[in-house]
Amino acid sequence: MLGSSRDRAVLIQIVPALALIGGGVLGSRFHPQQRLRGIIAHLVGGLVLGTAAADLMPAASRSGHLLALAVGFCLGFSLLLVINAVLTEPKAAETAQQLRPLLILLLPFLVDSLIDGLVVGISSDATDHGWIIPLAVALEMGFTAVGVGTLLGRGAGRWRSTLGGALMAALYLVGLGISGSLANWLKGPALTGLLAFGTAALIYLVIEEVMKEAHADGEDDSGVVNLAFFVGLLVVWLLDAAQLS
Repeated sequence: MLGSSRDRAVLIQIVPALALIGGGVLGSRFHPQQRLRGIIAHLVGGLVLGTAAADLMPAASRSGHLLALAVGFCLGFSLLLVINAVLTEPKAAETAQQLRPLLILLLPFLVDSLIDGLVVGISSDATDHGWIIPLAVALEMGFTAVGVGTLLGRGAGRWRSTLGGALMAALYLVGLGISGSLANWLKGPALTGLLAFGTAALIYLVIEEVMKEAHADGEDDSGVVNLAFFVGLLVVWLLDAAQLS
């Protein structure tokens, strides 16, 4: 029984990689409408923030290693702030005029995929609802891959979109593998620090990437779209309350 449960957990953790590959393939063929993009982005934001509040933060707090918690959290958002400052995404107009090298275009997304794999591996083993983060990340990364694939497909063959999604999936799996190899010694302060790091990374992802993109000029900002955020929060809250009752 334990073996089958472990197999299911591994399969769920691989779902984001499949979403990345699928998103890369669809990138040059499928263009989601504004309302669908907004609903998915807000739903993912609610699911991820709800899981951070209901699962990741309590799991890190239970250990009592306050210094490790503070250091891990500060390192998490500091690293992503640096990445965001150094690895900026090229502007659409600039990309339309000149075909940028594939690696330069993908570098910010490859780094993000690596961190996402690390966070999914840690959170799936340490939290009560280990399947929520992989599925929420799969939705977010899948739609990101569609957008990146569309960007890569401008002025070039569709192979760039497919290759981009495959590279992002590979880096995600590398991060997932790193988290698995660290599982044996991730105890006490080390586990607390890494959980705090992952919490900061997910919060930054939602606020600075998912929600900012969802509220950019030209996107659907209607009440129905914004409602999806609270639906995501409510789903996690109900799951947590049902387990405690």
